Amino acid sequence: MSKKILINCGPYEIRAVVLQNDQPFELFYEILDSEKIVGSIFKGRVANVVQGTQSAFIDIGLSKDAFLPLNGVETYTSEDDDLKDIFRSQIQNVLKVDQEVIIQIIKEPVPPKGPRSTMFLSLPGRYLVLTPTIEQMAISRRITSDSERERLRTIGRKILPRGVGVIFRTAAEGLEEKEISNDLRILLKFWNKIEKKIKSAPLRSMIHRDISLPLKMARDFFTDEVEKFIIDSQDEYKHILEFGDFLSPLQRASFELFEGPVPLFEAFGIEEEIQNALKPKVRLPSGGSLVIEKTEALVTIDVNSGRFSGGVGLEETVFKVNLEAAKEIARQIRLRNLAGVIVIDFIDMDDSKHRQIVCKTLRDAFKGDRNRPNILDMSELGLIQMTRRRTSQSLEEILKAPCPCCEGQGVVLSIVTIANKIRNQVIIDAKSFEVDSFTITTHPKIADFFLADDKKHLKEIEKRVNSKIIVNSNPEYNIETIKVEPVIPQDKKSNNPRQS
Repeated sequence: MSKKILINCGPYEIRAVVLQNDQPFELFYEILDSEKIVGSIFKGRVANVVQGTQSAFIDIGLSKDAFLPLNGVETYTSEDDDLKDIFRSQIQNVLKVDQEVIIQIIKEPVPPKGPRSTMFLSLPGRYLVLTPTIEQMAISRRITSDSERERLRTIGRKILPRGVGVIFRTAAEGLEEKEISNDLRILLKFWNKIEKKIKSAPLRSMIHRDISLPLKMARDFFTDEVEKFIIDSQDEYKHILEFGDFLSPLQRASFELFEGPVPLFEAFGIEEEIQNALKPKVRLPSGGSLVIEKTEALVTIDVNSGRFSGGVGLEETVFKVNLEAAKEIARQIRLRNLAGVIVIDFIDMDDSKHRQIVCKTLRDAFKGDRNRPNILDMSELGLIQMTRRRTSQSLEEILKAPCPCCEGQGVVLSIVTIANKIRNQVIIDAKSFEVDSFTITTHPKIADFFLADDKKHLKEIEKRVNSKIIVNSNPEYNIETIKVEPVIPQDKKSNNPRQS
């Protein structure tokens, strides 16, 4: 399987994409000058402690306080790992309002919620994750060899100073002690700088921001398996070469500066893929389709067979569509960065073996996903329930904003409903103002409704209120904005116009 990483650096945002067999599987965005703060460390103040949920809210100087649950608070007193949960104190006994705390952001803020945080700090490197406040040693679950895990533990016991801990990342597998020790030395030096800042920094301030997206992609994704790592910014290209001591000779040989005549993402067809990933409907090569819809509580994905009829019979046809859909669903979830509870409605299959194969295909398609999907077995109704960890905003949340007309609902009031709203407003105002006429200012489509069919709708209102009505159309109004205004003689003006 060929793998490429492309990074596009623009004046407003930096974008990165991971390609597998020339298909985008994961997209990453860094909006410049935004509050993208995952991994950042803050010196905050406890704003509130909530006993009912055993959590606290930390004022870190942003528009929303950071949420800090009990499991992110250093509260245990026992040195025995098995007894930590037993001896965990209640949060109100550990944190007090106005107390100074050092926290790290682990999840981006998602309206209307603030960011999620922890007091267990961690600093990721190329091969290790340093945990400067927890004395521990852990190894990535992806390293499955018992002998390799024991070898890494031996190295860890040899190089690790007292009082801090490390987690061996997957990239550490097979490395010599010298390379691992160098990574630890860099992280410890980095932590020493942060410690000095903690002492001098004021409350409600950021002490440390995570590295830039290009360098993070090089650190976390650029392995020897990556065929090409292409970036279109000369400055970022030099920056990675300068600070990327961890890059192997093979990786340096695969690292390229893109200087083509067209933009990088256009050259590789990524722009079109991004636009398609913002649409609810996804076409499958066979003719089937997926419909992906997000609600407040969960994401639903519906599989439709469409015009596909490639099987010997109905059961075989449905099975083939579901197999194809399972692979594409995994790609779309990762590409769109969907998280939380996800319910997938596959086409009903009678054969239990077919259901098992589709479920296995879906799980296999998620291999390598860092957001830890948990996929349950398929139900008798053909539904698969799954969860996926949320660490950052979805693609839609990054690239889209609520519609100013429908306020994110996706629908607006119908023309007849708005016209009836105007009619009711005129009737109410006619009782408050003894005037000979009213003016209505509204969207052109609503104005056309009143003026059509020889103004029959307008005449009905005029007859009802016994006043003349003048309709003005304003193309700058959104369709739901209306203004009903009584025409008051100059010497009697005392009230403001009504607007909604």
